[in-house]
This record gives sequence, C-alpha cells and structure tokens, in this order.
Amino acid sequence: MKHRLLKWLSCPACGNDELKLEVFRENRIPTFTGHIHPTETDQTGLDLAHKEGTEILDGSLSCAACHSTYPISDGIPRMLLEGEGASTPTSAHAWTTFDQAERVWEQTFLDYMQPIDFEEFIGKTVLDAGCGFGRHAYFAARYGAEVIAIDSAPEAVAAARRNTRGLQQVHVIQGTVLNPPVRDVSIDLAYCFGVLHHMDNPAAAFQAIGKKIRTGGRLCVWTHGPRQGASAAASNALRGVAENLDPHQLYGLSRAIASGLRLFSHTPYKLFGSVPGLAAIVSHLPVHDHHKWPYSVVVADIYDRLQTDVKHTMTGEALERWILDEGYAAVEVSRRVGNNESFRGTGLKR
Repeated sequence: MKHRLLKWLSCPACGNDELKLEVFRENRIPTFTGHIHPTETDQTGLDLAHKEGTEILDGSLSCAACHSTYPISDGIPRMLLEGEGASTPTSAHAWTTFDQAERVWEQTFLDYMQPIDFEEFIGKTVLDAGCGFGRHAYFAARYGAEVIAIDSAPEAVAAARRNTRGLQQVHVIQGTVLNPPVRDVSIDLAYCFGVLHHMDNPAAAFQAIGKKIRTGGRLCVWTHGPRQGASAAASNALRGVAENLDPHQLYGLSRAIASGLRLFSHTPYKLFGSVPGLAAIVSHLPVHDHHKWPYSVVVADIYDRLQTDVKHTMTGEALERWILDEGYAAVEVSRRVGNNESFRGTGLKR
C-alpha cells in the first residue's frame, strides 16, 4: 500500500473518511517523477530527490468513528467487514499471470469499455470494481489513470498486486463490490466487468459503485445476457458436478476441461478461423475466442465459472433501464457477441 491511497479510502463499516495509518513494515520502491502531479510532490512516503517512494507491506488502518481496524498484509489493505470473507469463494487466480505484450488482453479491455477509448483515462481516478488478477487495472494505469482495484478474493488481490507491481498508480485493496472502502464522489471513472451477474443482489452493488462516482464521472459495466441452448445446458450440468467437489478436485476438473478446449476448440479455431468455408464452422466451437489465453488463465477462468454460478442475466433493454433509473445521462448500451451474448453499458453521473 502506498501512503497516498489514504486520500481515497473510507471505513466500510461506517463510511468515515479519516483513517489512522500505523506502519509495521515498509519497503522502498522506485518512483518516476512524471507519475506525480506537481501539487503532490511533498506528500508523505515520497522522496523525489532519490526517485523513491515508500510501500507499506504490513500495518493497520483504524477508524476513530466506529473503532474498526483493518490489517495491511503483503502490501494489501484487507478492508472486509466481519463475515464478508467467509462468503468469498476461493479462486484459481492465485498464481495467474498474463503477458502484457499479448494484444488480446488490451483488445478485450477496450472492447468492454466501448465506446470509451484510452484517452478517457488520462489524469483520472479510476475504480476497478472486481479486479480479478489485475489485467484491466494494468491497462487503465498504463493509459494514465490512478487506479483503485478492489476484489474480495485473497487469491485475486495477490495476483493483481503481482501483475501491477511495477505501476506506481495502481492500488490493490481486498474489499467487496457491495461495500467498496472508497470515499463517496471521489471517482472519475468506475468500471465493473463480469461481476454483477454472479451476485445475489446486483442492483445493490450497482448502486454502491455509483455512490463513489463524482458528478460528471462515468460508469461502465459489462454483464452476461440470457443463456440458452446447449451452452446453458452444459454449463448447468458441469456446475451440478462442481458443487460436490473440494477445491483440489475442482482444480483437476478445470484442468481437464481446459485441456479438452485446447484440443477440440482453441486449436481448430486457431488453425481454420481464417479459412473460407471453415471459419463459419469453427466459430461455433465453445469458448473459441479464448484460444490466445495462456493455459493457466483458461484453467483459472473455468475454475471460477464452475464455482461461481451466473445468478442473473440481463437483456440490453434491461441494462439500459437500470442505468437510466439510477439517473445517469448520455447512456449507451451495446451488444457484444463472443462465445455468448452479453451487453456493455455506460453513462455519465448527474
């Protein structure tokens, strides 16, 4: 954790914006002066003369208003309320890495963000609500944003911190999307991709994220559309099997499925996806557009899909109504067709 993260944090228990920081162990990290705004050059934990900053590895955050205390461990503030961690499923993303030079990750991020382009991130404070292993936070920061990345799974935030370690503008927090430990109206742009359809109460999470966005700020979401046919039947059958497996067994099943997809879907699509006549056939293979993903990421993605059910889906019309009902302006909703139908939406906070 970097010292300047304090100016965006709030207590998830009571909403108090003033938290006391106690440092037990810290580390010196390289700091690029170009990443620091001229008005912030004298902030705590920053030594521009030596081009160094301070990263807090272990410590605590305490709230004077409600006396809640949150530990900082392995460089990550753990800002979960009592009982929230127990409801968080494990994730196979603990050791997930991604090749930042592989274009598929950036293309996917910009696809989810449409019609927003990378210029929108310059100088903005961004909330990544449900950051997973940090692939979206990485690009948002590279585009010039200060990114607050939140996820409730300990494995996910560990991977996100590792995958964004070299970026001064990324702050990883263990917290929930339902109760983000971020100050109200402090965010310029918030995005939530692939999270809401897994939640019991997606509307509450949607509203909680919206409270953090300032007037004129932007919200972007991506969520699954209705599932039907063979894809839905296969997914439901596999989840029925997964319910009775322990994490080790589920990981083994995920590897077996990933190997099958590599052999019978990803490889045929990679070989014949641009061949006239065959392209139309292989484009119907299951999750063919994951053929560029590393094997470990495919395994982790399957693990998470089997463990966490899709509880809610939305049509484009329903998503647009949702965003409008919360008072957003300049609302745009578009259909995204990959392995299944999904929808992305964006709006400006009034």
